[in-house]
Amino acid sequence: MALTPDEILNHDFTKKGSRAYIASEVDVFLDQVNGDYEAIIAERDRFANEKEQLQVKVDELEAKREQVNQSIFVAQEAAERLKKDADAEVKKQLMHAQESATKIISDARTKAEAEATKLAQENADLVAEQNELRQEVESFKDSFLKLLTVQRTLLDNDELAEAVHRLPMGQATAARIEKAGVNSAAEAATNVADEIVDDAATSDTTVEQGPVVVFPETEDTADNKS
Repeated sequence: MALTPDEILNHDFTKKGSRAYIASEVDVFLDQVNGDYEAIIAERDRFANEKEQLQVKVDELEAKREQVNQSIFVAQEAAERLKKDADAEVKKQLMHAQESATKIISDARTKAEAEATKLAQENADLVAEQNELRQEVESFKDSFLKLLTVQRTLLDNDELAEAVHRLPMGQATAARIEKAGVNSAAEAATNVADEIVDDAATSDTTVEQGPVVVFPETEDTADNKS
């Protein structure tokens, strides 16, 4: 066990013979040793106190470091969670944008296809109507040419003039003869036939007509009418 300053100071030495130590010198030396020992013990106590204070500070710093580490860990977890949430939101928004774009493109394509189909049908209808009108025009042209041919044939054969000449002359015909200044009913019949042909040529009807055939009256019928 370590000596205390009091033990050093109060220690008694055994004195024997003439070679004994001088008591005063021993006391002075012990006082000096005691003072140095006390100083060492005081410094040791001071160091121990400082050590305790430093240990308290170290403990506080360790606690703070642990808190900081915990805060860093929490911050890292929060950052990772926010990053995951942000990535999920970005993916969600991107998917929504892609779906919207796909829907818009699909709707536009469907509308364009429907419009193209409608225009194609309208074009087909117009072509069909044009063909139908062309056929009607050709049919009318053929019918009219046939009518003109028949009438021309009748005029060339003088059958129409003879038939008109045999018809009883009414007031309208007499007025025509007087107005035209012709000398005979035959000439009047020829003029009437020409007017009939002219009227047929200027007519815009689309109804196909057959040839006009005039049957001459028999002599009995003519005699009865006269």
